[in-house]
Amino acid sequence: MIHRAVATYRENEPDETEASAKAEATARESTRGVAVIAAAKAWFMVTGFAQPIVLTRLLLGEGYGLYAVVLNVISILNNVVVAGSIQAMSHAVTDGGVTALRKGLLIHAALGLSLAGALLAGADLLGAGVLHDARLPPLLRIGAVIVADYSVYAALVGALNGRRRFRAQAGLDITFATLRTGLILGLAATPLRVTGAITGFAIASVLILLAALALHRDDLRAPVAPAAGGVSTGVFARSYARFFAPVLVYQLALNLVLQADLLVMKAVLSRREGVDEAAINTLAGVYKAVQNFAFLPYQLLLAVTFVVFPVVSKSTLEGDREATAGFVRGALRFSALALGAMLAVLGAMPGGVLRLAYRPPFDLGAPVLRWLSLAQGAFALSVIGTTIVLAAGRTAAASALMAAMLAAVFAGNVVGLALSPADLSALTHTALGTLFGCLVGLVLVGAYVRRTFGAFLSLTTAARVAACGVGAAAVGAWVPWPGKVGTLAGAAVVGLIYVALLVVTREVTPSEFARIRRVLRRR
Repeated sequence: MIHRAVATYRENEPDETEASAKAEATARESTRGVAVIAAAKAWFMVTGFAQPIVLTRLLLGEGYGLYAVVLNVISILNNVVVAGSIQAMSHAVTDGGVTALRKGLLIHAALGLSLAGALLAGADLLGAGVLHDARLPPLLRIGAVIVADYSVYAALVGALNGRRRFRAQAGLDITFATLRTGLILGLAATPLRVTGAITGFAIASVLILLAALALHRDDLRAPVAPAAGGVSTGVFARSYARFFAPVLVYQLALNLVLQADLLVMKAVLSRREGVDEAAINTLAGVYKAVQNFAFLPYQLLLAVTFVVFPVVSKSTLEGDREATAGFVRGALRFSALALGAMLAVLGAMPGGVLRLAYRPPFDLGAPVLRWLSLAQGAFALSVIGTTIVLAAGRTAAASALMAAMLAAVFAGNVVGLALSPADLSALTHTALGTLFGCLVGLVLVGAYVRRTFGAFLSLTTAARVAACGVGAAAVGAWVPWPGKVGTLAGAAVVGLIYVALLVVTREVTPSEFARIRRVLRRR
């Protein structure tokens, strides 16, 4: 009996050891994967922010405005596809392997060609018609190449993610960021200027697509046995669409809220009689330069959505309403505190912030930055709210809320521009229209989340954060901060004043600071 027990133990021991080794290897792989992808994303952000700094100097006001209009159209289409493609393909390949990869690529190739074909066919209507600029159609046609490539490229990146090839995924991100920045800036410096910049982007998208296909060469070439085909392509496509389509609707509304105001401004102002098209494009360039900074609150808070989604999804699945409500309150409070610091700095010294990156005339957008950054702050809180709704499986509700915000932003932009002349004040009126729409959206999202989950951002916290932010911004605006070094020093001072005011108002208590210090010491 003892011998049998020992034998049984020895037979099972390697399995347990093997399982433990596999778990440890998986943990190491995941940790390294997070690290390399984070590094790649950081490089992507650095190169992305370097582009407008150099492009504004190469293309000047009018050229950068023309580039900005084309870029916003392309970005809206690309972001909608990319947001869902990586997640959907990762999920499909994890379950279905090489077969899912091949079928998924067919779907994404068809989607990319459809979007690119629509942009090619509608380039005249959109560029010369809606946006009223005869120079736009050929640029939009070049952009159609980017849209087609992005659809397939994003799917290939998702496949790498699903197969846990994190290093390859990060390598593609870094390579693409470098290629895109180098080719855009390199060709923009030639006599082609704006056409060169868009062409450089298109060439970079072709090259990175070829590189991504090369990484999947063995999988795409390997023969698949008939029995391994699994479900038919039609059944797979329907299943894939059920996962993918709702994300596309939500992301389309989200990206239109984020970027369509510039296009509305261009379309409205370009139709006025006696207006110089070069002046309108210069205004568009200034507005885009302001957008690049105003987007920072939203971009920096995106990390919160990555935490919110799985936590809320799990708690709602378990039916734990109290835990969900507590997490919602905590996540939104943290987000509001962080937003207050960023908005205080942007509100205190908008001209200095813009001069950190740009030369005249782009610093003329300083007054606009105050309003547009507030709009993006409201938008960021709204996106966290709709992410909570999505995590609970209420995709239709999240899409409806984002669509309502889009309608409010569009109405605000149109009314604001109708009351504005075609000069710098048009930028402020556009930003105020966007702020109006985002505030309406925030109220709607807040009401829905509070009714559904029993919690949202506390009105007391919102009032204290607003008061502390305004107080810190007022001090920063009152004190002169000469030069770029002065602006950086001023930003630090405004941030410290904001934190001090949070303590004075007891929005942040000493015990909370003590907890933060303990967490940091553990790390």
